[in-house]
Amino acid sequence: MKTRLALLSLAAALSLMVALPAFGSPAASKDEKRLELLAAHAGEPVERVRFIRAVHAYEVVGPLNVLIWETPSKAWLVDLRQSAACRHLDRDFAIGIDTVTDSINTRNSYIVARGGVNCRVDRIREVDVPAWREAERQAGIRD
Repeated sequence: MKTRLALLSLAAALSLMVALPAFGSPAASKDEKRLELLAAHAGEPVERVRFIRAVHAYEVVGPLNVLIWETPSKAWLVDLRQSAACRHLDRDFAIGIDTVTDSINTRNSYIVARGGVNCRVDRIREVDVPAWREAERQAGIRD
């Protein structure tokens, strides 16, 4: 009986060892997948974006990434420079743009979080919103 139990345990352990590599690394979270798709559908970096009207909305989409909705159908993916000040930027922060003009740029613009935390803009890319939304649907992230 002990031999049989030992063989069953060994067989189960070997089956598990064979099966685990098939799973690979843990699946990306919905937020990580969303940011990956956003980055894939963002165009070439631009140095400056001028807003004709007030910004429609802001959305924190990653630890150092903000989606600025110029309109409900036009968005800019803004990557922020790594810094100690921005390490806690998350969805709970109210954010805004620190600028004296109606634009953001990669030279001297900041995203300002609640409490006055300044996060320097590092890169700005326009998102192909229709293609990104379709990619989210295909990935099962969007209804």
